[in-house]
Amino acid sequence: MQLKISKEGVFTPEFNGNKKLSAIDQITVRYKTPTVAMKNRCRAKPQAKSIASRDGKVERLEITIEKDDVATLNEMLISISNCFYSEDGGKDRAIVSAQNLIDAPIEFEPLLKEIIVEFDRILNDSGIDEKN
Repeated sequence: MQLKISKEGVFTPEFNGNKKLSAIDQITVRYKTPTVAMKNRCRAKPQAKSIASRDGKVERLEITIEKDDVATLNEMLISISNCFYSEDGGKDRAIVSAQNLIDAPIEFEPLLKEIIVEFDRILNDSGIDEKN
């Protein structure tokens, strides 16, 4: 069996009414198709923690899987297109990379979160469609 897999993908965020804009004005995000190695770097191994009572009996187990949002962003993001803001004095700034987005004003946090949610969805939903 041979699978055809593209090296990258593109999505259009909904941030700030972006999807309602004309195609040439929309913010678009290019990202790398994740690999197993990328997923392992972005996700910590599941950790189990037991909660015990005073007499030493285990009451319950808590399992946590930590994820590193910044690592996910840095691993997967290739570029951001058509994303700009103006600073005092009229200086325009472009947001084109993960670091630009992290360093952008707080008004761009919803965009950052939306991109990370999409990347998490891609990382979590990876697999082959069973319809063959």
